Parts: sequence; C-alpha cells; structure tokens
Amino acid sequence: MSPTRWHPRNPAPFRRLAALLAVAVLLLGAGAPTHPAAQSDFFPTADAPNTDKLSGDDLYQRVLDNRFDAYDQDLQVVSGDGTGRFSTVELRLQYLSFREKSKRVISKTIAKYFAPPDVRHLGYLVINKQNGPDDQFVYRPSSRKVRRVNVRSEAVAGTDFSFEDVVPPEFEDGHHYRMADAEVDGLPVYVVTVIPHAETESQYSKVRISIEKEHFVPIRTLYWDNKQVLIKQLDAQVESLEGFEGEVSESESAEPKTIWIARRARMTRKKNGHFSTLDIQRFAANPELRERDFSQRELTASR
Repeated sequence: MSPTRWHPRNPAPFRRLAALLAVAVLLLGAGAPTHPAAQSDFFPTADAPNTDKLSGDDLYQRVLDNRFDAYDQDLQVVSGDGTGRFSTVELRLQYLSFREKSKRVISKTIAKYFAPPDVRHLGYLVINKQNGPDDQFVYRPSSRKVRRVNVRSEAVAGTDFSFEDVVPPEFEDGHHYRMADAEVDGLPVYVVTVIPHAETESQYSKVRISIEKEHFVPIRTLYWDNKQVLIKQLDAQVESLEGFEGEVSESESAEPKTIWIARRARMTRKKNGHFSTLDIQRFAANPELRERDFSQRELTASR
C-alpha cells in the first residue's frame, strides 16, 4: 500500500503565500541592523602602515619593558561625582615577575586595602599564568575565607577603577595592533589597540592605548565593554611622570636603567562623568619580595 499524500484542492493560494513569505524574508534580511560583532572596523586585524617598522607587538613590549621585575606601591584613589562629594580608598599593591623563575607563572600581584575601615584587610591575589585562565582570589574579612573569583572585573571599592585597570598587564594577555600615530593635548603619541584573549576573562572587548614617545608611558587609555561601547577613559597627568633608577631584571647581565611612571591619573566614566583620581603615594623599585609574599596565607594576614 503506497503512502497517502495530501494534495490541496486549490494550490494557488498556497503558492501565493509561499511567495509572500519569501519576499518578507528578503526584506527583513536587507533591513536588519548589523550586530556590532559584525562591524569589521571595530576590531583591527593588522598594523597600520608606518615608517619606523615598529609593530603593535613591538610598541606594547616597549611599554612593558618600562617596568621593574618587582615593585611595591601605596595607592590613594579619590572619587567624585561632580557635586562636591568625594570618597577615598587606600591600598597597597605589590608585583613580582616570575618569567625567569617559572615556566608556568608569568607574574603575581597582590593588593590589600588599609582604608577606609569598612574595607580594611580586604585583599586580592592574581596569578598570571602562561597557559589557561589566571588564578584569581579574594579575601573578605567578614567571611574570613579566601574565594576564587574573577578579580579583574571587581571594582576598586567605591571607585571608577576595576582591578583590571590597576593589575599590571602582561604581553600574553591579548593581541596588539598598531594604529596611526596621533596627538594627545599636542603631545605626539604612538597608538596601540589591545584585543584581550578570552582566557584572560577581561571585562573589555578592546583597549586603546596612547603612548608618549620618549619614555613609552601610556598617557591615555580608552576602554570598550563587551557590548563594544566606549565606557571609560584614563588620562595620566604628564606633569607627574617620574623616573626611578634600578635594575630592571634580576639577571646577572642586567644594567641599571631609569624606569618612568605616571604617579597621577584620572579615570572618567563616559556615561555620567563620574571620575576617580589615582595617586601613587609611595613607590619602591625592586624590593626584596619573596614567593610566599604572594600566597593565599599572606592574603589573610592582617597587616
């Protein structure tokens, strides 16, 4: 017995319906807005033409070369909303490179608050690894427990900075593309766009850095969120640039070098104009930091 097939008595209306549906699909496709992810100009794919033969990777590496293998600093962040109201937080941040000590770990950063009282002893630890996601931990005194979290997206208490903005970046965190040179307030700058790798768990889809050409210090940084919206701008105060003498590396061939940092910078939110000013109040180059200074146990120490 052959299968029964249904045949409409009058197929013409169905043919007209099919034709109308086909036209509707074409019209919807033609008029549909392009998703931001499909915008080819948002994510660069190659370096801009240049005459000095420096790539985005080259320029970004020079920014990172302007850094000690270890440092210890006290930060004060003052936030305001434009109405005359301000709040202040203070924290200590320590950084140690492990590039010459480990095949698995690139660097470790620990940050602990010491003011105001309601966040005192709150601490964060970031272990930047060669492969895979970083190890990130938070210690909250209220719970007396260390928990694994995405530290990078955590706000520096009550400010417009996140820890991703203050934790020292590493070369392996993203792709680097050179853009056309520009000027910031009349100062010639290199421009590099950083596209974070997925495993960094960045809160940003793109970061654009303007780098002053003499010392390779970033003086303006723009941040786009994962919806590809420009949300923040960081401006370093050029007058606050200061050089520190010391050996950049612990290797025997290392020679003393002057490293330049901006001691004052201002982060501004594009949406509401809220701002936070960061001051490096104390900076120690190449202090005697040990591996155990970057442990979960140290994170819980009340000092």
